[in-house]
Amino acid sequence: MERLTAEEKQKLDKQLKEVSKRVNEILDAYGEKAVQEVPARGRKLIGYVPQFLIDALNSVTTVWSYDYRLISLEEKEVVRKSGNKEKVYQATVEVSLWILDDRLKKVQIGGGENVTPADAIKGAITDAIGKCLSLYSIGSKAYRGELELKGVKHFEPKTASATEKQIEYVKTLAKKTNIEYPKMVKQILNKTVRSEDDLKSLSGSEISRIIEAYKRIAV
Repeated sequence: MERLTAEEKQKLDKQLKEVSKRVNEILDAYGEKAVQEVPARGRKLIGYVPQFLIDALNSVTTVWSYDYRLISLEEKEVVRKSGNKEKVYQATVEVSLWILDDRLKKVQIGGGENVTPADAIKGAITDAIGKCLSLYSIGSKAYRGELELKGVKHFEPKTASATEKQIEYVKTLAKKTNIEYPKMVKQILNKTVRSEDDLKSLSGSEISRIIEAYKRIAV
C-alpha cells in the first residue's frame, strides 16, 4: 500500500482532529443516556454505550471501517455471586480501524465474555473498537476517567434523525454489496421501507445499525 506523504499526513491529521472534536461534541450532547457503568475487577468504571459512539461517528463521517482477527475463544466455567456455576465464553480479538484514509490505521486488542460464542466475539470487537477510537481522541473522556454517571446534563442530540450523508452512504453500500436497502432494513430493524423518503424517516441510531450491517458484509 502506498504510504502517506508528509503533506498528506499533515492534512489528514488536521481533518481527524476536526472529526474528533465534532464527535466528542455530539457525545457530550447525548448526555447521561450515552454513559454506562462498565464492570471491572475491584472497581467501577464509567464509559460510553458503544452504539452511541458509533452513532456519533457516523453522524460526522461515514468514511471509516474496521476489520478484526479472532485471537482466541475459550469456554470456561465461572461461579456467580449467587453461588451458581455458569458456562461462559471468553473471546480476544485484534481490531484494525481507520477513519478518512485506510493508510492510517489504529490497532487494538479487545476482550469479551458472554454465554454464547457469537456474543463474546461481538463484545470483544466492541471493546477493541472503543479503544481504537480513543487513539483518535474520540470518547477519550472515558479513558481519562472524566465521565460521571450522575449529574450529566441531558440534551437532545443534534443529529437525532438520519443525515443525508448517512442516507447516501447506505445507498452506496447497497450497490457495493448487491443487497437492496429495503431488504437490509427489514432484516436488521424489521421495518418496511420502499423509498428514500422512508429511509429518511429512520433515526440516527437505526441508520447507524444498517451501516454497520453493510460494513460487516463489505469487509
